Amino acid sequence: MAWMKTLEALSKLHTLLLRDKFSFSFDGIPLVAETLSVRQKINLIRIGMHTVLRSGRISAMPPVIQVEPTNLCDLKCPLCPTGADFMKRPKGFMSIETFQKILDELGESLIFVILYGWGEPFLNKDLPKMIGACTKLNIDTVTSTNGNSIRTLDDALRVVDAGLSALIIAIDGSTQEVYRTYRKGGDIENVKRCVSLIEEAKALRGAWSPYTNLRVVVTRYNRDDLPNMEKLARDLEVDMFSYKSVGGLSHSEKYGDYEPSEKKMRRYEYDDTSKRRRHFIKCPYPFRQPTVFWDGSVVGCEFDYELEMPWGKIGEQSFGEIWNSHSALNIRHCIHSGQNLPAFCGLCPYQDRVQDSCVLSNVMLRPSDNETADTKRNP
Repeated sequence: MAWMKTLEALSKLHTLLLRDKFSFSFDGIPLVAETLSVRQKINLIRIGMHTVLRSGRISAMPPVIQVEPTNLCDLKCPLCPTGADFMKRPKGFMSIETFQKILDELGESLIFVILYGWGEPFLNKDLPKMIGACTKLNIDTVTSTNGNSIRTLDDALRVVDAGLSALIIAIDGSTQEVYRTYRKGGDIENVKRCVSLIEEAKALRGAWSPYTNLRVVVTRYNRDDLPNMEKLARDLEVDMFSYKSVGGLSHSEKYGDYEPSEKKMRRYEYDDTSKRRRHFIKCPYPFRQPTVFWDGSVVGCEFDYELEMPWGKIGEQSFGEIWNSHSALNIRHCIHSGQNLPAFCGLCPYQDRVQDSCVLSNVMLRPSDNETADTKRNP
């Protein structure tokens, strides 16, 4: 949603005003925010105006926020700052009290909360409570999991009963041999069990959500396994199968070990061995989708995972003060000017990418009435 173009947003204005509804997609997952309050609608319009005017100081609150339940993980994925033990920031879990403080200030303006960061969200046992707190406020939610932590039907029922809107499950192989080349320390049988339990819980409750997306990070080791993984997705009866280009620590020496050889599966183009530079992207995150790490620290982008440019901390300042803090205004100015960017911007995995999106393909396996669904397939 953060990357939605201005014209696309304007095309939804009529529906927003007359039907109290705003449809959008997140990585191709079709979502819709319904029965929006007057405050939510006004806030959306105001944030859009600030985007068009390229304002540094923003009077509207973010309609979307990313929250990191934890930066701990049970796997060792080699291109993840957590899995590769690259991140030096302290590890921990967000408390339900800290999360509630976020909602106390932003709950009347938010329409969507992304509940994952640099860790496995389901290691935080309060995650269903966080989802439920958003559901009570009519806020859509999405989280992403490696699928190794949901082990019982009760675990799955807690997720479904909480009202999660969408769930991304990482798979990366149809067999353990292929799967373990990237998801180091994981067990593919746990992943398949996780998916089956979620779908069983949905059936028991007669629920359509969470919308399940079986997601693959394409590497040179699983490229040829994509047809088998799509078949697995169909057999598991998820809503969507998708795959994306490998990202994460794209500046790592190990990145080339995992990047596919096919150009159409790569995120970048190269001149000899150097990454081909492309036009500078005007990052939207600091303008409408900030990130809150597990300890309450607020940053403009999730890739500032070492807190190079923190904006403030939940519980120590009001979010309004944090949202227009000196650091927030500074990074917005840097992005507008394209100058004096912080170091983490130089490591951005979105910069210089060839495709319009990191997601290379979304295959919708169940019909949806949401007209914004991205069903385009690029094999």
